[in-house]
Amino acid sequence: MVGATIRKDYSETVKLNEEQLQAVSHLDPELVKIGHEVVQKQKKESFIQAWKTHGRAAGWSIFLTSALLMEGFDTAIINSFFALPSFLTSFGVKGKNGKLAIPANYQSGLVNIAYVGQLIGLVLNGWCQERYGSRRTFIGGMILMTATIFLAFFTVSLNMLLAAELMMGIPWGMFQTLSTAYAAEICPIQLRGYLSAFASVGFGGGSFIASGGEYGWRLPYALQWVWPVPLALGCFFAPESPWWLVRKGRFEEAEKVIIRCAKPGFYAENEAAGYVTFMRHTDALEKVDAKGGSWGEMFKGVNLRRTEIMFGVWLVQLWNGNIITGLTVEMLENAGMSATGAFNMNLVLSAMSIIGVAISWVALGWIGRRPIYLLGIGLEACCLLPIGILGAITQTDARLNAMGALMIIINLLFHFSLGPVCYAIVGELPSSRLRSRSIVLGRGVYVISAIIGSQLRARMVTATAWNWGPKSAFFWLGCNLVCFTWTFFRLPETGGFSFAELDILFANKVPTRQFTKVKIRNDAVEIGTEKQVFDHDDKQEVEHVEGGTILDEEERAVVQHEEVPGHVPTLA
Repeated sequence: MVGATIRKDYSETVKLNEEQLQAVSHLDPELVKIGHEVVQKQKKESFIQAWKTHGRAAGWSIFLTSALLMEGFDTAIINSFFALPSFLTSFGVKGKNGKLAIPANYQSGLVNIAYVGQLIGLVLNGWCQERYGSRRTFIGGMILMTATIFLAFFTVSLNMLLAAELMMGIPWGMFQTLSTAYAAEICPIQLRGYLSAFASVGFGGGSFIASGGEYGWRLPYALQWVWPVPLALGCFFAPESPWWLVRKGRFEEAEKVIIRCAKPGFYAENEAAGYVTFMRHTDALEKVDAKGGSWGEMFKGVNLRRTEIMFGVWLVQLWNGNIITGLTVEMLENAGMSATGAFNMNLVLSAMSIIGVAISWVALGWIGRRPIYLLGIGLEACCLLPIGILGAITQTDARLNAMGALMIIINLLFHFSLGPVCYAIVGELPSSRLRSRSIVLGRGVYVISAIIGSQLRARMVTATAWNWGPKSAFFWLGCNLVCFTWTFFRLPETGGFSFAELDILFANKVPTRQFTKVKIRNDAVEIGTEKQVFDHDDKQEVEHVEGGTILDEEERAVVQHEEVPGHVPTLA
């Protein structure tokens, strides 16, 4: 595996290596220390305290993340449209049994074409967000979204709907990763995971749209016009990511954003400046392995392991088995349940997205990201097995209801664990210099994989194709077990660490299951930083003395670990 360590001796304390220590030597150590203390205070805050002091940052994060509700209005509802009478009347084709149905190729195509659009949007966002910042990229995406909705609302054929889904997928792809990166950078440590996980709420909302007449399937598209204008106008007043401002060298603006996102008077003198300096400190650490912040640097050195984990987290979110619930309506109808019963079951299924995220917010305060991921995968396996068994025996109303209930439980488990926690992990995992592009690339892998998964799922469920129905649960159970194995051996805990601490952990190649067990020592924030530099360059300094080099008072103090009166310590 990428970055795997078979046997490695490591101490219980990990710290900056020589290259990292040298990289931060130009920064004011006093301000770095103040910034480090600010971060440590953040880590000690409770959820309520963090919300009270940084509620403005949380509010702006939620505001931008609400753009994902638009994707939920379409991607969640499109699958349930395939069994909706008004949709079938407009676009259905008569099958061998005389019933109207949407052909399997069009079912998978309507989902997959949106994924293709999302891939375009992901690449576009990966370039725009780092170049122009989150605000301008978000506003541009909303303008594009407004224009593409017209195609879907006025569609008169499946081919026209395919084109509409492709075009709408582009801004969706932009919003998917933009909001996650923004939440990770605008929020303090104790809110970072919660607000990144909030992205999961947007998925599934469209299934609450009731059917009725021709507008039963057009209404979700029309409702999307409600969002772009107010969101774009609101984003105009949103603060830019302070981390992005730091990467662009706009330190004074970053300091103003930090002050603006906290309650008035929260930061004492020099604390905001120190926080910005600590961001610069983290950015300097990351320049060691990602100086240019380019796509290629994600596959080099320390970042290669991070990229592998990023890909794995996204793939586990898709292949854990929850995908079986995507065509619940059609699957249950084919198994014998009434159209009304199947559609109502799907509405309850979609409601789990909100309930599950609410539960995850509670769990994140008590359980780490890694345990929640493992727990979610394991519990889903316990539901997939009985679904497969029930699908292999004669169907009765009781058994159909049992399968529907198990699918509801799977969706609840997914939105309590893998659904929202995935966004928390991918927002924290990459280095700050590579965050937006790393999330984009990981989501791109997810989208490509989703195209494959949706093709398989449609054929497993559709009566005119493989028609496995509920028995497909056995296939997804196998995928689930592979996901559990990878997660156990490769996914480290990322919650509760500052970005600088994660940099130190990865730079020291700490094994996956040891992230929460080692002690992290950041030499650059400790008093007497000259001593830390001397310890690394001890031999060189002694050679200067032995060679007869004449040293002035300040240089002798560095060698002897003494302080010069009136001298402000700086890193060598």
